[in-house]
Amino acid sequence: MKETVKNLPNLLTLGNLACGAIGIERLFANDLHTVVILMGIAAVLDFADGFTARLLKADGEMGKQLDSLADLVTFTLLPGLVMFHYTLKFGYCMPDGFCTSRYAWLALPLAGAWRLAKFNIDTRQTTGFIGVPTPITGLAFGTLILGFESGVQNEFSNLFLHPYFFSFAPIVAAYLMVSDYPMLSFKFKPNDPLRLWKWSLPVLAILCVLLFKTFAGIPFLAVYVLLSIIANFVTKSSNG
Repeated sequence: MKETVKNLPNLLTLGNLACGAIGIERLFANDLHTVVILMGIAAVLDFADGFTARLLKADGEMGKQLDSLADLVTFTLLPGLVMFHYTLKFGYCMPDGFCTSRYAWLALPLAGAWRLAKFNIDTRQTTGFIGVPTPITGLAFGTLILGFESGVQNEFSNLFLHPYFFSFAPIVAAYLMVSDYPMLSFKFKPNDPLRLWKWSLPVLAILCVLLFKTFAGIPFLAVYVLLSIIANFVTKSSNG
């Protein structure tokens, strides 16, 4: 019984991985809204496994490695395949032959693998992230399904339907994942100078949903990166 309780965080992580694997199968079956639901469940499990591990004092090397493997599938490979699905659906590439957009999606899982391996040996990320976390990137791209399947067309949807978006957005996101830019997180420490900046993230997420509706994922990703850079610059300047 004690061993089962100790492995509970790892079981939650496996649930995350299962959601990602089933999500890929559902994507191929064109069951797109189920893909979004599975990614949402996986995000909750991804938060819960770390929280449970700290609560049970069961965090260890195996959990760290397992978490990275799950995130690689759920939050980089699956969203990358979502982009590939729509690249073909919107006719930006012929089914056969080579074009830039056809393979741009690979930037997400390749950068994700690099980031997650780097994260596992990086001791700097105790109260924040270095580079954009894979779950935030994955949800931003995965939830594009909501926008593309809503049938709503406006100035925002036209931006995300542009061929250049499919060619360059995954590459930019990949760069941000492996970059050394400090990013905000919900990890707090006593007298945390970034506390107010961190608590502003949920407010900005709500504003993005109100403004961009079903296309809120990518705008929030952009706001998150911009806010993180500003917050760290201001905090560093005030302390310097």
